[in-house]
Amino acid sequence: MCSVCLTILHFERTPEQCPSVVSLLSESYNPHVRYGAAMALGICCAGTGNKEAINLLEPMTNDPVNYVRQGALIASALIMIQQTEITCPKVNQFRQLYSKVINDKHDDVMAKFGAILAQGILDAGGHNVTISLQSRTGHTHMPSVVGVLVFTQFWFWFPLSHFLSLAYTPTCVIGLNKDLKMPKVQYKSNCKPSTFAYPAPLEVPKEKEKEKDEAEKKEEKEKKKEPEPNFQLLDNPARVMPAQLKVLTMTETCRYQPFKPLSIGGIIILKDTSEDIEELVEPVAAHGPKIEEEEQEPEPPEPFEYIDD
Repeated sequence: MCSVCLTILHFERTPEQCPSVVSLLSESYNPHVRYGAAMALGICCAGTGNKEAINLLEPMTNDPVNYVRQGALIASALIMIQQTEITCPKVNQFRQLYSKVINDKHDDVMAKFGAILAQGILDAGGHNVTISLQSRTGHTHMPSVVGVLVFTQFWFWFPLSHFLSLAYTPTCVIGLNKDLKMPKVQYKSNCKPSTFAYPAPLEVPKEKEKEKDEAEKKEEKEKKKEPEPNFQLLDNPARVMPAQLKVLTMTETCRYQPFKPLSIGGIIILKDTSEDIEELVEPVAAHGPKIEEEEQEPEPPEPFEYIDD
């Protein structure tokens, strides 16, 4: 609980100073203090990919006390959520560590549970959400704070871990017109596409890899030689990560202008500067479970009089 209080004090003002404050606590002789320091780093630096915080957590993943390892694994995922190999070079290293701990039959159950939670946090929302205790305007978001607070008590009752979903924030930019409908518009991300790209899907290891044709090998070499563009066009609605908002602009020939800066993200009202007919994004049905057509029920019986003999 002390670690959560320490985190809430820092995340509003100077979250980047949390690693320097917690560095001595992470080396404490008391394992409970080390666990608290790990969770404080994870909550305070959530979604930032802070290198100093990750460097403090890395040796704690090999701690002799199992629940300290658990806290370090969970905290590392909180920090590296939605981070790529370019923005955070150690993300793949930790991803492999989670898989190793989960698959190791001889590892402790507490560490396994921490690795399972960490892997779920790292892939939360299909890499379309991040963890934030603040609103887009910089104010404290109380549901997120409460969600993280209750999440830290999962040791008492495992289902409390689901409260972390209250702190998930969609990373998107959704442009709407005056009728609150989505027009067809593109945003320009002034950075290489790989900087904020989705991670590559996991590949199932094959026992015998088939030899590739020479033509396929040539195609792969040509693809590698092609230079990566310095920008990317994103269709509305777009997945835009918090760090990507800083380099997001409207295209030069765009007929729409935002009423508020794109750097805020989220839902943005667009002003149409053209009198031409708007093209709207076609609505797509949700890919959820569909309700099966119910069979016609039999009609109720006709009125009758019940006589008790």
